[in-house]
Amino acid sequence: MDRDPGQEATMTRRAQFYWRFFGKPVGRTGRIGSRLMVRINRRNYAAMAAALDLRPDDEVLDVGCGSAVLLASHAGEARYVAGLDASDLQLEVARRRLADRLAAGTAELVKGDVAALPWPDGRFSVVTSMFCLKFVPDPLKALEEMHRVLRPGGRAVVAACDALHDEKASGSVDAWGQWRWSAADARLLMEKAGFTDVTASVLGSPASQAVRGVREI
Repeated sequence: MDRDPGQEATMTRRAQFYWRFFGKPVGRTGRIGSRLMVRINRRNYAAMAAALDLRPDDEVLDVGCGSAVLLASHAGEARYVAGLDASDLQLEVARRRLADRLAAGTAELVKGDVAALPWPDGRFSVVTSMFCLKFVPDPLKALEEMHRVLRPGGRAVVAACDALHDEKASGSVDAWGQWRWSAADARLLMEKAGFTDVTASVLGSPASQAVRGVREI
């Protein structure tokens, strides 16, 4: 989820603060941001888990896993879970949350880039991402990588903000340095990345959506 240095240099001060607070949390501010994200998204985590409809034989990747709340609290029934994030601070908390599964060898956590996932093609049966893509420089590339590591017949569910209900701003970067999409744009990006049977539904709040797609068999 690292931004291009030139891109961050052109961001407003407000956007830079938001990015360091929420996008890639670091230091004391990042710890506050991390705890705040968990509180804000409590309802969304539960709704996301329901949308994933996990099964005991699933192997799940959470892209932009943050502190691993989704994997630790809502993916217990999955056979294997993996998380990727760019923040050392978030991964430190995630390792504590998943300590038992990491020790048992049924989980892994990786620091990395969403545009270059370090897993082979078809590694997972489920791929998910909660509000991560609004921070990445190239959301389509990230979705293409998620499609690549998903096995045929596997499913992906991506949570995204829906442009704050502002269609004119959709597909642009706002003053906070976030991508803003409408539900239609999010579906189109998933389709461009190769997913089929793409649908979108309201997640835990009207301004959040869960976009679901399948890798064709």
